[in-house]
Amino acid sequence: MRTSRRLQVRLPASLADELAGFATSRGQSLAGAARLLLSDGLELERRDRSQAGEGGALSLAALVAAEHAVLLVASILPEGERRRLALAERASQAAEERLELFRRQAPTGELP
Repeated sequence: MRTSRRLQVRLPASLADELAGFATSRGQSLAGAARLLLSDGLELERRDRSQAGEGGALSLAALVAAEHAVLLVASILPEGERRRLALAERASQAAEERLELFRRQAPTGELP
């Protein structure tokens, strides 16, 4: 285990009061309460970053699957490749409109 390190932190009065109330309500010292809150906050930050990375990978996987399906259909239909190219811009626009619809419906912070 590493040696602990002393940090001096200046807090606005309102935040110091909240920290003192938090510590008192849990029967902890100010330092103990601060360590607990720092630890919890850092863990939430790590979890948020991890989930954001997973979301990017999932989005990429969904995009690859969709492109694969389009190419399969295009290979079967007569003039499929020409139609695929002709509809590409419309597909992109429709996807943007769909994302905007989801953004308006989703609670804040859940969609990019």
